Amino acid sequence: MVKKIDQGTEAELRLGRRVSREVAVLLNEIENEPVPDRLLELAQQLQKALSEKLEK
Repeated sequence: MVKKIDQGTEAELRLGRRVSREVAVLLNEIENEPVPDRLLELAQQLQKALSEKLEK
């Protein structure tokens, strides 16, 4: 059985995927920049938190 998704939900899913890709790109760029240790630590914490949220 195929579940139908209304247009609003479909748009939200597309936005969520786009935002997730944009966040992933930004996090990757943050990791590749030479930054102070504290900023790097915060970025890693952010990445971990976002990953955990996406897994749920």
